[in-house]
Amino acid sequence: MNTTNASEAIPSSQAFTLVGITYGLYSLGLFMLWPAVIGAAIAYVKRQDVPELLASHYRWLIGTFWWWLVAWVVIIGAMLAVLIPNAIEIEGAVQSGEYFNIPWELIGAAVLGGIGLSIVWLWVIYRLIRGAIRMSDGRAAPGRAAP
Repeated sequence: MNTTNASEAIPSSQAFTLVGITYGLYSLGLFMLWPAVIGAAIAYVKRQDVPELLASHYRWLIGTFWWWLVAWVVIIGAMLAVLIPNAIEIEGAVQSGEYFNIPWELIGAAVLGGIGLSIVWLWVIYRLIRGAIRMSDGRAAPGRAAP
């Protein structure tokens, strides 16, 4: 028989507030990395201490953080893999005043990388808004069933 006490069934307003603060830290993390890292640390520490409803939001935020970080590392790594070998060529073109003599693959890498990073940024905003709305409605995070 599964027994739960009343304090586990209904999350406290303080627990809801901390999840809201964590969503806020992630939002700030869109512009600076360290608030998102602090938010992820809070999510890891608190996910075991809260009712399942809020734990689902912490798991949602942890997943968002890691996918976000991996996407950034892959995109920036791909950009640097193209840009770094050609850095000397770019420097030579700039020093000689030939600004229009920059290879197209470098421009393409910068543009595609910028588009990729923008898509990741919008995806994180979508996840934060979707999760925050479900939390404010008192529902579990998307795809995370709560009793």
